[in-house]
Amino acid sequence: MSLELLYVTSAVSWGGLEMNILRLARKMSEKGYNVSIACNYEGRLYQEIRKSQSENGSQINIIELGSGFFENFRKLCDVLKRRNFDVVHIFRSHDVKLISLVSFWLGKNINAIFEPQIGIGSNKKDLFHRFIYKKIKFVIAPSRDVANGFLKNLPVGKEKVRIIHLGIDVDKFKFREDRREKIRKEFGFKDEVVIGIVSRFSPGKGHEDLFKAFKILSEEIKNVKLLIVGEPTVGELNYAKKLQELEKELGIEDKTVWTGFRRDINDILCGVDIFVAPSHAEAFGLSLVEAMATELPVVATKSAGFLDIISDGENGLFFEKGNYQDLAEKIKFLINNQELAKQLGKKARETAREKFSFEKYISEIENLYFNLTEAKQTEVSDVQYS
Repeated sequence: MSLELLYVTSAVSWGGLEMNILRLARKMSEKGYNVSIACNYEGRLYQEIRKSQSENGSQINIIELGSGFFENFRKLCDVLKRRNFDVVHIFRSHDVKLISLVSFWLGKNINAIFEPQIGIGSNKKDLFHRFIYKKIKFVIAPSRDVANGFLKNLPVGKEKVRIIHLGIDVDKFKFREDRREKIRKEFGFKDEVVIGIVSRFSPGKGHEDLFKAFKILSEEIKNVKLLIVGEPTVGELNYAKKLQELEKELGIEDKTVWTGFRRDINDILCGVDIFVAPSHAEAFGLSLVEAMATELPVVATKSAGFLDIISDGENGLFFEKGNYQDLAEKIKFLINNQELAKQLGKKARETAREKFSFEKYISEIENLYFNLTEAKQTEVSDVQYS
């Protein structure tokens, strides 16, 4: 049975959330569902959808949103008055308010799902938020930590919260020696131990901790390099400049390589020896899972969504949040114990394949759609919180 799906995000930023929306929309379109995305015409997501339409003949329909609330309210009122969507899938708190008020204004029941893919840090159990969240049928959390935050801060009960881990194309991120040679040649790496990070440049991502840890390592181990993958998006340019200033302060600029934004992350990871995920409070961690699928030994912050991914000493190592000395010690341990590092990498790939494939994510999202629309009697399992 075909479903009419509407994805809503009015953000102009471009990061893991927006990339996942595009992948989700493409996959659902491939499965034969009619997919529309309401997104900001000034944002990168809008540009990427238009690019897909021109290059691949993508069937995803675009509904242009702007940055003004009332402008978007009028646009969505018009769209939802004319069209009946089986599911409206929302990805930002701001847009929950937008869709709920449209639903109220039109007097129309909308099957709305909210999947922010980040934690909700402030209490939203006041009268107004209780009103708008009544319109939300399910809230999707990418990890137990985020689910617990939803129950604490949102006016929703356990019956509305579902944990669905994000997923990746595991086969795409399979390690290949030819990719490794290509990347290491591009950046001039020879026998160096390359430590990598893939992340946006925003506060809380832990770049400062990694830089300070790398400073310690570079003084003890001469043949190390730091590969920094990513770029600043909207509002993050000043933070990126501060990171470059910190790099110079620490005197590590001759051992660091900044790649900027890269589309070939699967290739980039093959050129890395140890992957670090130093974020202070990541809701999940797609880049971490991608590195694990590439069989890399990984070191991650013992915090938040990473707790759902890493089993310390089995498929990766944890370090204490913000403790750059501990991070340096864990990286050095992997450098000095190469056989164990290989074992951790192999187990990491097994974990990625079994628990965090994109196919598994799509299947669980699809089941939730069917459960919501009663188009198919599919059991949605209960989840446990801690």
